[in-house]
Amino acid sequence: MLVLIVALGSQLAAPCPHAGRAAGETDAGWGFYRRGAIADAAAHFAAADSLCPGDHGAQVGLGFVRLRQGEARAAADHFLGATRSNAGDAEAWYGLGLARVRLGQRTEAAEAWHRTLRLAPGYEDAELQLLALGIDSGLARRPVVRPVDPDVAARTAGDGFEIRTTSGWRTFYVKGINLGVALPGHFPSDFPTDDSTYGRWLELIAGARANAVRVYTILPPAFYRSLKAWNDAHPDRALWLLHGVWTELPPGDDYDAASWKAAFRAEMRRVVDLVHGHGLIAARPGHAFGRYDSDVSDHVLGFIIGREWEPSSIRAYDARRRDRTAFAGRFLALDRGTPADVWMAEQCDYLLTYEWDTYHAQRPIAYTNWPTLDPLSHPTEPTLEEEQRLRRRYGFPPNPRLKEYDNDRESLDAMLVHATSANLVGYFASYHAYPYYPDFIDLDSAYGAASAEGQSRYFGYLRALKQHHAGRPLLIAEYGVPSSRGVSHLQTDGLGHGGHDEREMAEIDARLTREVRAAGAAGGVLFAWLDEWFKHTWVTIDLEVPAERSRLWHNMEDAEQHYGLMGEYAGASADATP
Repeated sequence: MLVLIVALGSQLAAPCPHAGRAAGETDAGWGFYRRGAIADAAAHFAAADSLCPGDHGAQVGLGFVRLRQGEARAAADHFLGATRSNAGDAEAWYGLGLARVRLGQRTEAAEAWHRTLRLAPGYEDAELQLLALGIDSGLARRPVVRPVDPDVAARTAGDGFEIRTTSGWRTFYVKGINLGVALPGHFPSDFPTDDSTYGRWLELIAGARANAVRVYTILPPAFYRSLKAWNDAHPDRALWLLHGVWTELPPGDDYDAASWKAAFRAEMRRVVDLVHGHGLIAARPGHAFGRYDSDVSDHVLGFIIGREWEPSSIRAYDARRRDRTAFAGRFLALDRGTPADVWMAEQCDYLLTYEWDTYHAQRPIAYTNWPTLDPLSHPTEPTLEEEQRLRRRYGFPPNPRLKEYDNDRESLDAMLVHATSANLVGYFASYHAYPYYPDFIDLDSAYGAASAEGQSRYFGYLRALKQHHAGRPLLIAEYGVPSSRGVSHLQTDGLGHGGHDEREMAEIDARLTREVRAAGAAGGVLFAWLDEWFKHTWVTIDLEVPAERSRLWHNMEDAEQHYGLMGEYAGASADATP
C-alpha cells in the first residue's frame, strides 16, 4: 500500500508533457489581458489549463479574467488552486484577496493581502487594498532618520516670516491661495486622486504669482507627489505649504473629552508624518488615505490647526474650565488667559513636540481665528444681554430666536502666548477676515475713517488687528469676495458677500490683497482656488431640497459657491471656453 501511494505521488508530481505549449498559451493570455481583450485572454488561459490541468500560471490568469468578468466566486476558486500549487506566489494571494473582498469576506481578504506582503514586502497594491479596508496594522513603515542638526526651513521674525535659502535666511511675504479641491458634483471629502489634476492646478497657481498654498485637511498622496514634483522642478517658483489640521467641534463643547481630543491629536500626528513622507493612513469615512512617501517638509511654511471656532462653543468651554488660566509647555507658554486660550496653546505645543521628537524639526504654528473671536473691543456690537436691554428700553419685543453669533463676547488672543527658549521658529496669528462680516467691520466709526486706496473700513479693521498683534506675524489666511448673482451680506464700501460679476470680483480681490499688505500683515491667502458647488449660504439653504443634491448644480444665488479663481460652470463640455 505504501509503495502504491509513493508511486501515485510520483505520477502527480511528474512534469506536464505539454508544459512548453501551456506556458506559451499563458504568455499569450497575458498579452491579450493587458490590451483589455478579456475574452481572448480567457481562451488562451483555458487552453493552457487544458494542456496541463491545474497549471499554476493558467490558474492565476483565469482568476484575474474571472474578476474582470464579475465572477468573484470562480475567481476565488482559481486563485485558491494557484496558492495550493505554489504557496509562495504573492500574485496569487493578492488575487485571492481581491476575490474575497468582492464576496464580502473582508477578514479573509485581509489575511490574503497580509500573506502577499509577507511574501513581497514591496507589493504596493496589496498595501493600498489593506489601507482601503481601514487596516494599517502590520504594514511596513520606513524608519525615520532624524537629522543631527535641527530641520528648520521657515521661521517667524518680528512681524513676518523668513525662509532658509542657500544664501541664508530671507524675508518671505505670503502670497497664497486656499486650495479646496471639491469638483462639481462632489462633496469636499470626495478628493481627486490623480497626480495630473493637482499638477495642473499647482502650475496655474504658480502662474498666478502665488508663492504658497494652504490646505485645510489631509489630501490624497497624489497632491503631495505633485507638490514635490513642482518644487523640485521649479526651485525659483516653489510653492510653500501651509497645512491645516481639521476637526469638527467637540460633543457638548468639551474640548477635553478624551476620545475627541485623542482623535484631534492623532490627526496632528498624521499631518506631521505625511509632510515628512512617513504617512501611512488607513481609510476613514470622509478622509483621504494611502501611503504618503513624498517628503515635502523642506517647503512647509507652517501649520494652522483647527477651524473657525464658534463663539458659543468657546463660551461653554470657558465656563466649564474656569480653573485653567495658564500653560507652561515645552515650546509655548501662556502666563494668564482664558481656558480656551490655554487649550489652543496646549494643542499647538503638542504638535510642535511631536514633530521635534520624531523628526528633529520645527515649523511655525498657529490656530484658526476669525473676527467673531478677535481680542478687540467693538462698541457697535452689543452682546445678547445688551441687545435685549436695548429692546426693552425702546419698546421692542424681546428677540426670541438668536440667528447670529454673540460676536463681541468671547475672544481668543494669540498675543497671550509666547515662545519658550526651546522654540526655534516662533508663533503667529492666523485669521479668516472678510470685508463684509461681522457688521462691526462696517459700523465701527474708527474703521470708517481709514483710507488705503480711498475709504476702506476693511483696511481700518486690518490695521487695528495688526496693531494688536504688533511684533508677531499676522497672517490673513482667508479673504476675498464671491462673484455670485445673489447677495448674502451688504457692505458699505461695495465689498459685499456676492453681487459682483467676475471682473469686479477680480478687481476687489486685487484691492483686498494690496490692503492686507498695506495693513502690515505677514501675508494673505486668498479664498479660494475653485468654485465649490457643495456649499450653502443662509439666503438659499432653506430652499435647497434635498440639501445633499446641492453639489450637483451651480446655484447662481449662492455666494458661497462663487469664490473660485478657477470657475466651475454647468453645461455641456462642448460649451466650455478653451
